[in-house]
Amino acid sequence: MRHVILMLAGLLSLAAWPGDLVAQGRGPGGMSAPTGSLMDSYAERLKLTDEQEASIRVILETQAEKGREMFEAARAQSREAMDEIRPKMAQLQAETSRQIEALLTENQIPEYHKIQAELQERRRSMRRRQPGS
Repeated sequence: MRHVILMLAGLLSLAAWPGDLVAQGRGPGGMSAPTGSLMDSYAERLKLTDEQEASIRVILETQAEKGREMFEAARAQSREAMDEIRPKMAQLQAETSRQIEALLTENQIPEYHKIQAELQERRRSMRRRQPGS
């Protein structure tokens, strides 16, 4: 069960965290944000306009809340329910990425993909270090 929770927490991190936690550099369950502040990383590395940054922040906060709701509902049910939300969480991440990419310029998209690949590798690395996973 612990490995499922850790995996789902990792999936939630794909959708990022609400602004108050991002500002503190923390994510769900007190996890550290993989890049410190994800929004700061996006803003700096993608050279976001103020409008892009505000729109992306709303997307991330909304999607993170959806992910938390799915996770909590499944956790309250059973291990099978936890296993069943994996595809839903992946779908949520894909939706989040599509929404963000729609706001980016052609020049920003390659760097966005690079950031996403780095986050994914960090999550893999964290899972490899978890005992019992």
